[in-house]
Amino acid sequence: MLLDATAARAHDVALSDYVDALVRGLDRELVIACQPGDADHYRRLAPEAVIEAGPPALRWRLPRMLWRQFALPRIARLHDVDAVHSPSPPVPLVIARPRVVTVHDARCLDRTVPAHPGDLLRRIALRLAVRSADEIVALRPGVANSLEQALGFPAHDVLVVPAADDLDRFAAAHRVAYRAAASLVPAETGPITLPVLEESGTDPEPGAVGRRH
Repeated sequence: MLLDATAARAHDVALSDYVDALVRGLDRELVIACQPGDADHYRRLAPEAVIEAGPPALRWRLPRMLWRQFALPRIARLHDVDAVHSPSPPVPLVIARPRVVTVHDARCLDRTVPAHPGDLLRRIALRLAVRSADEIVALRPGVANSLEQALGFPAHDVLVVPAADDLDRFAAAHRVAYRAAASLVPAETGPITLPVLEESGTDPEPGAVGRRH
């Protein structure tokens, strides 16, 4: 699974904590794309993961957005990953692999509250992510409801995951999202070879690790 961590440690503490929990929970199952200055951090968190450090220019937003669109598809093909996870919008728009996106909040879609600088770009990125992703993850039921109210995306199609402090269930819920996304991808895009999990012998049922609203 390719995890786009290129923005995770830049400015957003909540996003950074979320990605760190994913990295610790999935470890050997991951290919992690990140900024060069973050490579050692992720190697410590996930010694068995594959680290793909991008160029120094990823510290700036515009080069990071372009790199995601053009370099992430190449990395996905190189490692023949089964899914690409964008921990927050935007997502790569042209890529022959299933896409999972996490939506942390949908406040930028609420036109009843004063707009903040950058809300227009966030709104565009979120709309594109919801339309193009194969599976959408949310951290709270309220986010799923907001996506339905603002964009018409069914709340029950959003996978609401457990809190990250329950790391086993948190990681297992994301595996459910990756498998759900992979099942939607046509066979001609390449083989889907999801790893056999060793923790429990059998995969948990979706209802046991997350819930849809």
